[in-house]
Amino acid sequence: MLEQLPEPLNPPADVPRASLVLAAGAVTGALANVWMGGAHSNVGRELDLANLRRAVVIDCAGDMPAIYRERAGRWFANVFLDLDSWPMHFDRLEAHVAEVAATLDHGGETLDIYAMCTHGMNRSGLAAGLLLRAFGIEGPEAVRLIRLARPGALSNDTFRGIVAGTH
Repeated sequence: MLEQLPEPLNPPADVPRASLVLAAGAVTGALANVWMGGAHSNVGRELDLANLRRAVVIDCAGDMPAIYRERAGRWFANVFLDLDSWPMHFDRLEAHVAEVAATLDHGGETLDIYAMCTHGMNRSGLAAGLLLRAFGIEGPEAVRLIRLARPGALSNDTFRGIVAGTH
């Protein structure tokens, strides 16, 4: 007879989740809420499909459910591996971040920007860090804000160095 296995302590999330890294207006030039998270994260707030039409999503892993891609106001695919090396197509990620940061005037309406990967730790941390840097936040402070929002994030030395400005 087969033994009944217990339920896992941390079951997979049903919906992507994200944590607020920087609130709109917290620094001059930051005209949007910057979030980072993961398609399969148990940490953070569930992404609200109803409000996603006013949001921008930078997808760094490619495993977000299709409904989120379809509902997002703007979707940028920047899929790369979480390896401790310079990310592939980094120039494209930088270009997308610059485009997002330059087009944030929505008639006074607060915009949400989601940097998303699988678990919301390294790839999303890199994208969120680049956004914070685009808003004029210094590298070490960007790393601090990301780790405050998601403890353990940016454990990838190369990604942390890129955000901090030491790579």
